[in-house]
Amino acid sequence: MSASQRQSEDFSKKRGNRIRPLPFFFSTRFFVLLAGATALLVPAYRFLPETIFLPLALDGLLLLAAAVDYFMDPSPRRIAMERPLPYPLAVGYPNEIVIEVSNRTGQIVKAIVKDDVPNRCLAEPFPVESVVPPGSGTRLSYRLTPRERGTGEFGDIHFWIRGPLGLVWKQGSAEAARTVKFYPGLALIRDRRLTVRKPDVGGALRLLRRPGVGTEFDSLKEYSVGDDSRLIHWSTTARKGKLIVRRNRMERSQTVFVVLDAGRMMTARIRGKTKLDYSVEAALLIAYAGLELGDRVGVMAVGQDVMRFQPPSNAAAQFGRIMEATYDLEPRLEQPRFHLALQVIAGRLKRRALVIVFTDLIDERASEGLLRYTAALRPRHLPLVAALSDTDLAEVADTAPETTHDLYRQGVAAGILARRERLVAGLTSRGALVVDTPPENISIEVLQRYLDIKSRNIL
Repeated sequence: MSASQRQSEDFSKKRGNRIRPLPFFFSTRFFVLLAGATALLVPAYRFLPETIFLPLALDGLLLLAAAVDYFMDPSPRRIAMERPLPYPLAVGYPNEIVIEVSNRTGQIVKAIVKDDVPNRCLAEPFPVESVVPPGSGTRLSYRLTPRERGTGEFGDIHFWIRGPLGLVWKQGSAEAARTVKFYPGLALIRDRRLTVRKPDVGGALRLLRRPGVGTEFDSLKEYSVGDDSRLIHWSTTARKGKLIVRRNRMERSQTVFVVLDAGRMMTARIRGKTKLDYSVEAALLIAYAGLELGDRVGVMAVGQDVMRFQPPSNAAAQFGRIMEATYDLEPRLEQPRFHLALQVIAGRLKRRALVIVFTDLIDERASEGLLRYTAALRPRHLPLVAALSDTDLAEVADTAPETTHDLYRQGVAAGILARRERLVAGLTSRGALVVDTPPENISIEVLQRYLDIKSRNIL
């Protein structure tokens, strides 16, 4: 037995405990007829005791008819089902899953289909019902919304077809087990070509190609009210006899490098997601924006060691590589060693880069390495620290205490926030830019800061 066959067998055994459907179940028609026949027992017993065996005989005949219905065609073995999957499956997005049904019988088949979907996914509408014409096929679909990024496992497709007498539903299954990847909901594939689904970020993405922003020459245009007089192109103005101004665009081919803290500070959950989840989503948005602008973008994740590394590039496939490097990244209960990131950046990034570090600033000891790390990046690189704050902590600090316990909690929260402010001040004094915002706002805040850096030509 080959290694792939053993893996497939182990997978099947593992999946076997998830769904164990009965080989059949009785239909509504069966129970209506059974109830009608059974209801005759009462009047027969009361008024004609000698005929009481008739309702019992009817029940027996009904069970016999159900058994015959089970063994009659159509057979579930002559129903084929396949599940081609879209790629990739986006987290937080209702991906359409299609099940292709082939009816190889000579009869109309009414089917109920229930797919064995991965854990941590919402599927609707479910199960799916359909009528399949004889000798043909149909396509059924449902919406699958993964709740978390990472990997998941589809099982087999389970279905039930109604017997020709309509008394039983016969169970069948189609082998369709496979492992799939769930990517953060920024990208989908349409027509087998990678396209990026732009999230709602308050219109900030519309700035990506807005003319007049930045210092790199784009084109010339006639002057209009509001244009910067410093952009007047005097030689063209003299030649045409009217005011002509330069249209600039943001500089291209700069380097943006994202460092993801995958240590213990990023394990905290806010609104059902870890801080690392928010960081990965923000990193993908920055990667998309940077690649749209022609910048070279790379990413790295750091714990006790360098967990992931994708060197900067502006190739067409770079966004897919960054997604692949980060989709299943999980935080570890360990202290991040930022000096490893510094060593990699010093050795691999030869050009000046905007280095964006996604982390949290909880305690001074955990952030000492970050302080030294950002100071060492200057002046060759421009560090930007994106700190994910805790909304609940701020609410505790701002809420008026009602009990002694509340007063103690407020004091602890205020102390943590004060240390956080000192860390932010320390980073700023070392020449780093800092974005300190709640996790749900981190994507748009960092994107806006990145666009501001490019438009002002700070990098």
